[in-house]
Amino acid sequence: MEVRFPAFRAKAEEVLAGVSGLDGEEDYRRLLCGDCPFYHHGEKENEECGSYRILRKLLEAGALDLGNAIKALS
Repeated sequence: MEVRFPAFRAKAEEVLAGVSGLDGEEDYRRLLCGDCPFYHHGEKENEECGSYRILRKLLEAGALDLGNAIKALS
């Protein structure tokens, strides 16, 4: 069975387990951009899309629960 959104799932599980956090730009990019075909880690010209900005604000405001997101995407 194919795992949907593996980069999101891996980072979200790390955050939920307390192994890492969402402490900076790189953490948010791993979580929210890792599964995007248009995002290429390390490229200087990666621009933030509207979905990234919306999801980041929801996470920062506590309006998006990572545990529920993992369940919904399973």
